[in-house]
Amino acid sequence: MNKEDGKTRGSRKLDTELKEQEEDGAKETAGDTQPGNSETPKTSDLEEESTVESDQELLSRILSELEGENQEKDQEEDQEEVEEEAEEEEVHVDEQAVGVKQHFGKDIGVLATVTIGLAVMIYLLLMLSGLTVPARPLVVSRGAAKPFFHGIHRRLIEDSYDGKIRLSANQTLSVVLLYSPYSFKSKQFRDEYFKTARTMKKLHGNLAPYFGATNCFDRSSSCRRKYNLKKYPVLMAQNAAAIGSIYNGPLSFSYLTRWLNRLQNPVFRLHSADDVTNLIKNHDLLVILYYQVRVPPNAFRSATNFTKVAFGYLDGDPNSERVVFCVVNDPNFAAQLQLHNEHDVVIVSSELKLLKTQYKGWTIDALFNDVTRFSNEVKAKNVEFLNLGKRFHSTQLAEKFEQGSVLLFFTRNLSYGNGNHEILRRISKEYRTCPEQDMISIETPEIPSFVENCSISLEASFCKANNTLTFMMIDSEIENALATKYGAEVHDMVIAVSSKQEITRYIRKNITRENINCLIRQHHNSAENEFVTESTEIITTSSETPAHIHSDAVGDPSYVKFVKNVTDLLKSRKINVIMFSGGIWHSASSSAIAPFHLVANHFLDSRNLINFSMVDVSETYLPYNLNFDQLPKILITSADSIGLSWTYPEEFMINHTNIIRFVLTRPGKIFGRLRWLDSCQGACRKRAQWEMQTERLQLKRQLSRNVANSRRQRESLGYYDRMIRMIS
Repeated sequence: MNKEDGKTRGSRKLDTELKEQEEDGAKETAGDTQPGNSETPKTSDLEEESTVESDQELLSRILSELEGENQEKDQEEDQEEVEEEAEEEEVHVDEQAVGVKQHFGKDIGVLATVTIGLAVMIYLLLMLSGLTVPARPLVVSRGAAKPFFHGIHRRLIEDSYDGKIRLSANQTLSVVLLYSPYSFKSKQFRDEYFKTARTMKKLHGNLAPYFGATNCFDRSSSCRRKYNLKKYPVLMAQNAAAIGSIYNGPLSFSYLTRWLNRLQNPVFRLHSADDVTNLIKNHDLLVILYYQVRVPPNAFRSATNFTKVAFGYLDGDPNSERVVFCVVNDPNFAAQLQLHNEHDVVIVSSELKLLKTQYKGWTIDALFNDVTRFSNEVKAKNVEFLNLGKRFHSTQLAEKFEQGSVLLFFTRNLSYGNGNHEILRRISKEYRTCPEQDMISIETPEIPSFVENCSISLEASFCKANNTLTFMMIDSEIENALATKYGAEVHDMVIAVSSKQEITRYIRKNITRENINCLIRQHHNSAENEFVTESTEIITTSSETPAHIHSDAVGDPSYVKFVKNVTDLLKSRKINVIMFSGGIWHSASSSAIAPFHLVANHFLDSRNLINFSMVDVSETYLPYNLNFDQLPKILITSADSIGLSWTYPEEFMINHTNIIRFVLTRPGKIFGRLRWLDSCQGACRKRAQWEMQTERLQLKRQLSRNVANSRRQRESLGYYDRMIRMIS
């Protein structure tokens, strides 16, 4: 439209100019023809020709100008159209880019969803096939030390995880826990230790002991170089005078608190005879020092040495609470106690009988040995506490059964001097009270007379009986496995055990002094009561402890070996199946022993490839990287690569079927051979052995004929030798 309009305007302009020229030519012609003009006609013709030529030139010039203007306009219009098309293309490209981005985002979301779905499906398949636990290197480099106590624990406990031992700076008692961050018992005791620190803070305020903890496992630490511990944890206490004590009681909050309260005041000061009477009512032995305070002190440091004896003897064992260490400053009162010279020490029984006198110049070892000896004698006659402490596989209970009949009192919240202990302590004193002679030396037994009333005292009732009882109290919370064995895990229980007659009588729930008297009389065949039950279902503990408690079973040979050096197993070239147990008192570990032996017997024919071992975590020093939070734990090491291992999944029940399936599904060449051996039994194995022997014989004949190319054949020959030994 723009081009056509331009041409129309040009033609109009041209017509207008032509008309104007014609009018001008007409006027000139009229002027020339007027009268008086006498020029010839030839001149007018020439002028007309020149006019026509000038008109043609003007027309051509106008046309060329019009064409130039039209061309410029056309170029401008073309350029505008190109720019518009370019803008439209840019807009279209932007729209396409936005669309591509939107589609790409949707594709990424779909791809991520599909990938996650496939990963979940693969994990579920691995769960069903028992391949969930990935292979990981077992022996790893030790990382940097980390805090063992976290959060609120660190408000009361200073954790020296760098291995340095730090003590109190306020002249108070220092309590230090030497732990291993990989020790199972250290982790279990962590909360109990914090509860003890919190309780002592409430009881003593600013005078409360300082509680610290030191990582004593790192080989480069000063604690490890100083003590070189093999078992963890270890508790020790030290006062401001650098006098120390090592804890040997149960790892329980209540026992630890009582131990620290005794160490806060290890020595009592006696002022009068009433103080002695009150102490004798609740304790069995008094150790008394006569000491006068002087400034400056005497050369013989009897008070310091006496405190060292008290700290050394008071080690947290519940049986040590029967002994009280006292000091007398008044000379007159000291003379009443047979203390005539300063620095003398006397040992007095609960009957106010003088047992031993140590005169000035006594040594710490001599006094400590005397206190230990008389305490053991009193313990045998009165009530003894069962305390395993750190001594695993203790023979304390076995020795008790070897002495004869035993009265076992299972109770909770056991402590020296509480109600149940006081009842049994009085009964034991009555039972042991004889008028003239020691009942243990009597050889001729006499049947005591029948007594129906159980409330009557037992004094002098069984002095001539041979099957005399000894008394023992057991904390059913601490010794839970033993209490469960006797059925005393829920309620308090008193059991009379006659190891020679193999008869057991017991009382459950309704435990009073009269009922215990009736049980003792029935034990001596003096009475029969409805609340005393005779039972042969309760299995008593063996009176003899085997010399090697971890030796192989008698009868059928055991293919499970008990080991102590775990490092050798981790570097073995065989398949090693290792079970880490929590000890003989750990019920979960005990229940896993039988299926573990069944698995070992299942792979009996493959013992050239696989070994079965058992490790007691409570006794064995373990590498730091075997950090188990739960026991028992079954570990499988690969023979294909040293340091490669798998742990048995905790969600699987521990039985021989699951363990066999878990072992056979491990990847690797050696496990492939094990699967073949497990599937090929009987005639299949004999046929395979015959075929291998035949091929080996042919290979050996070829090797004898061809010596030049014998390397590969010799390797094949060694392979057949190994396979024949494996399946034979």
